[in-house]
Amino acid sequence: MSPQNGYFSDATRWQSWLDVEAALALAQTEIGMIPADAAAIIAQNATLEAFNITHLRAEITRTMAPVFAMSECLAQACGAAGAYVHWGATTQNIIETGRLLVLKHVHAEILGKLSQVLATLARQAEAHADQVMVGRTNRQNALPITYGFKIAGWIDELTRVAAQLREAEPRLFQLRFGGAIGGYHSFGPDGPVMAEVFAKRLGLELSMVPNRTSVDPLIEYISKLSLLGVAVSRRAGELYLMMTEEIGEVYEALPNGVIGSSTMPQKINPKHVIELNTKALHPRSKAATAFATPSPSHEGDAVTNQYLTQLAAETCTLAVEVMRKLASTVAVVHPNRARMQTNFQNAREMMATEGLMMKLAEKIGRSAAHDLIHNLVAQASKTQTSLRIIMLDSPKVAEAIGVKSINYALCVNPNIGQGAVIARANAAAGRKTAQELKAAANAMLT
Repeated sequence: MSPQNGYFSDATRWQSWLDVEAALALAQTEIGMIPADAAAIIAQNATLEAFNITHLRAEITRTMAPVFAMSECLAQACGAAGAYVHWGATTQNIIETGRLLVLKHVHAEILGKLSQVLATLARQAEAHADQVMVGRTNRQNALPITYGFKIAGWIDELTRVAAQLREAEPRLFQLRFGGAIGGYHSFGPDGPVMAEVFAKRLGLELSMVPNRTSVDPLIEYISKLSLLGVAVSRRAGELYLMMTEEIGEVYEALPNGVIGSSTMPQKINPKHVIELNTKALHPRSKAATAFATPSPSHEGDAVTNQYLTQLAAETCTLAVEVMRKLASTVAVVHPNRARMQTNFQNAREMMATEGLMMKLAEKIGRSAAHDLIHNLVAQASKTQTSLRIIMLDSPKVAEAIGVKSINYALCVNPNIGQGAVIARANAAAGRKTAQELKAAANAMLT
């Protein structure tokens, strides 16, 4: 199956059903359930190219049973071998298994894009590990960090989301193929063996019970994709803030001719980041919708099946769009080093107070040191005087810390803590995860 027309187009969905029918026939002949020559003919004809699509659509409309119409068309294309098409299967068996085949392609692309993004962020974190900038909390200047340290936080979050997506794989990609009610009634005692062979052929795990009302794996996966939206939304939102003219610490490398506003010639609005921010908001809401899925009744419930099928298609489509946009965005967003340096210099005195407070605390205690420095900061702000001058004029501070230490803290030492070390460590971790995700994406489709 190659989802060239979209992961959830009619053509992709129908081909996924045909792939399931072909694999089913081959698995059944492997254990002697149907003749080998029949299985070969079924597999050979299980392609949309062998069908009259107009006729297929008409049959689906007439019967209001898409899988039945598909299996009948396949049986007709197979001649006498068509008697063994859809042997013992039921509609949901085909739909659910076909959906898993499509989801494998979706999942592989998401992992591949995550790999690409993490590899890019790893390079950036390493390249900017020492680039000093203002760190902020509650949208106020806090302490100095490095741009590499900030990127390290993005790497860390995306790595956690990737781990959650991978961790859901054994539960999501599980074959549940037990016939009309899940008890292998049409397959007889060979049913479990057939399912095992079938699952291996499709690259799926085998469920212990082929329960047609097991909705939790799909709900779980939708919730993981929602978390992906949360992580991407946070990064897009932060870049959006950093691009405000008052901060201006990052920018998009846009080609000549890009227009920001139809009425204000001076404006070049963020393009990629705004689109990414918008796209990332949509999958976030899908977790709540998934958890609101109506509970299926008894051993089969078409209402729940159709609800989840549509929700999965919507969420997966949104998640793929987000990842494609994220991959293209991280490649064009660059730091404005000069602006980072300017913003840092403007705020460096105030951001150095924590370090000075801790040195003063060694002499007079932490609480007293905090209050003293806080009062000096308030005095500097009120009088619009340099904090350095205020501190040097305070005998208690100057004597306890020393003039040299005050000058060093306020004028020389950027005080980035372990930011550069963390940036480089996460760059290495990001590269490793990127390699693992790339390998996993490739393995998903083999």
